[in-house]
Amino acid sequence: MSSRKKRYARRLDNSKTFMPVGINKNDNEVVSVNLDEFEALRLCDYEGLSQIEAAEDMQVSRATVQRLLLSARKKVVDVILNNKILEIKNDIANIKLKGESKMNIEEKVIKNIAFPTSDKVTVDGHFGHTREFVIYTVKVTDITNVVYVTPPPHKPGILPQFLAEQGVDVIITGGMGQMAVDLFQRSGIDVVLGASGRIDVNLNEYLGGFLTSQGSICQHDDNHVCDN
Repeated sequence: MSSRKKRYARRLDNSKTFMPVGINKNDNEVVSVNLDEFEALRLCDYEGLSQIEAAEDMQVSRATVQRLLLSARKKVVDVILNNKILEIKNDIANIKLKGESKMNIEEKVIKNIAFPTSDKVTVDGHFGHTREFVIYTVKVTDITNVVYVTPPPHKPGILPQFLAEQGVDVIITGGMGQMAVDLFQRSGIDVVLGASGRIDVNLNEYLGGFLTSQGSICQHDDNHVCDN
């Protein structure tokens, strides 16, 4: 049997549960909306994309988008009519991620994209102890400026604040702890994890919409990173 084709989606910050007022979660049926179903809803019903445009964004067929929309809408109506509990799952099985926190980022014409690097060529997976960050200013897909900045001495929580002060919108790196991901999100910085190899290749893939976050999140409580 062939494996299910993965589709692109944006991960939520965590799973979300909604229930009617006064309802006990243990006493009511839970209806689960999968991440790809929610992505179809978000693209078509929230962002206003057509089904064709949503299909291109998720890299699936229009028929798949139609099926996801039908399923998700039916679940939402079922929850409202029958006082059930709605759970939006954050499971990334069969999902190719487009960033960890894009739901919190307003799309910009001009973005500042940061990579940790210790040799000016490759992405440094150990972002918390990197020698410097290269920041690309990009207008749509054109690079308009490149700067290298030296980070302050490593302390938990310092780098999200530092990069936010540099005007960074996106950080692309190897991996990081969940607390660091949360801090970047709170600073309005999108996080793309699992990157490795040459910076220019990763940047071009990101600008082309093909660089997907691999979800390389450690269990540390600070800015440590995973070895990938």
